[in-house]
Amino acid sequence: MYFQIALSILILYAQAKEENDLHVVFDKNSKQFFEKNEISMIFFYTPQCGHCERFQPEVEKAAKQLKEEGFVFAKVDGHNYKDIAKQFEVNGFPSVILSQDHGNKYKKFEGPRTSDSVIMWMYEQLNEGTKELKTIQQIKDQITQSQLMFLYMAENQEDRGFKRYKDYSHAYGNLEFYHTFLENVQQELGFGPTDSLVAYKKYDKSPVVYQPKQIKVSDLKAFIETNQFQRLQEYNEDVAKKIFKQDRSTLILLVDETQMKDRNAHDALKSISLDHPHEDHLLFIKCSVTNQLFPELQKQIGDFNGTPALFGLQKYGVYKYKFNQAFTKQNIDQFILDFKNGKAQKHYKSQKLDNPNYTQNVEILTGNSYQRVINSSEDWVIFYYNSYDSEHVSLLPEFAEVAKLITQISKVKFAIADVTQNEYSDFSDPTDIYKIRIYKGNKNYTKFIQKVNKIQRDRLITFIKEHSNYEFHDDTKGSHRDDL
Repeated sequence: MYFQIALSILILYAQAKEENDLHVVFDKNSKQFFEKNEISMIFFYTPQCGHCERFQPEVEKAAKQLKEEGFVFAKVDGHNYKDIAKQFEVNGFPSVILSQDHGNKYKKFEGPRTSDSVIMWMYEQLNEGTKELKTIQQIKDQITQSQLMFLYMAENQEDRGFKRYKDYSHAYGNLEFYHTFLENVQQELGFGPTDSLVAYKKYDKSPVVYQPKQIKVSDLKAFIETNQFQRLQEYNEDVAKKIFKQDRSTLILLVDETQMKDRNAHDALKSISLDHPHEDHLLFIKCSVTNQLFPELQKQIGDFNGTPALFGLQKYGVYKYKFNQAFTKQNIDQFILDFKNGKAQKHYKSQKLDNPNYTQNVEILTGNSYQRVINSSEDWVIFYYNSYDSEHVSLLPEFAEVAKLITQISKVKFAIADVTQNEYSDFSDPTDIYKIRIYKGNKNYTKFIQKVNKIQRDRLITFIKEHSNYEFHDDTKGSHRDDL
């Protein structure tokens, strides 16, 4: 039996194993791996292969970079797992394969055995890259339609800078890249004769021109990454990822574009966004109440009183700050300064309640009303729960019964706090198990310790009596029966 347990542990470990950012795939976990990953890169090698050994460090570098960008890189011992190699028609080693459609489609890498070559090749297969614009009118139309676009003005396809630009255009699937070979295009568009690369941003006063005379890979990458965000953007799925997945500090304006006051607020924020230098990584975002993503964004931010409303978001959207002044350039400038320096007023997600009471003896706390309770001089017992957890919800009636009993013999007050619909200023505990605290004035509290999702009534009553500042007008001391 012990052997079987040990063997099971070893198998589970092997299935989850990852070496230097490369997932180890073999016969028993290959089906699960490809079902899970729609797109993946696979390095096929054999243990005794010298070429494989020399190539592997470059593969590991590529795997590390691609992992940071959300891609999966795996490795397969093609000698010991011949069926997987056969599935992808791998006959020689080392080989790198791009797997698509969960392994149903695949392409073989051919090129220099370097990490950069592997990465660029993968992006070329996945992303279309730069598109040619053949007339001045096409260029002007595209500038009008695009939120943000890059344009390279080249003499011909042999232009060395254009080749580098073309390669890099494959690496950014969410950006628009264009090029043109038109004569005198710089003059037509109002640029200098040596200008070759520009970035157009919809709300910017003028396009941003790439300054170096020669296109160097490092400078090109820096230019693209610095200018891949326009100053004032529409809220969309890509923007949401930057805020909530990539930790970009953000100012987000919620507007109803049918209202004049909202349009004025938009114009004020737009003007301020253009005053900030392009290297400033603060995102300026506008989201209309008609945007299809608005309901999800509202869940992240919480309830607010009408539009226009301006919020600052930091740390994956966890830290929120609300602008509470008139929408003037001076006031917004000051809010931005306070936001950057951590001095802006914090905003906590707060659900909207039609009735603030759960029962006669239990109040429902929101993000907004919570501060009043924990700052009060009274004793409060607060039950923190996850409203998506049926076990937690099933305990609410029993907590209400305890509240009813205690409020008959003391002045202690009771409340419940739904941590999924609200944010509470001093609460960040995990809620796999419900939490209870008793507050005794001026934010001082004591935790009730429990190990299961069950109201242990006698223990809870005893805990309240021992830690409250109030007197209890009964003769019972509380039973010490423990349900653990």
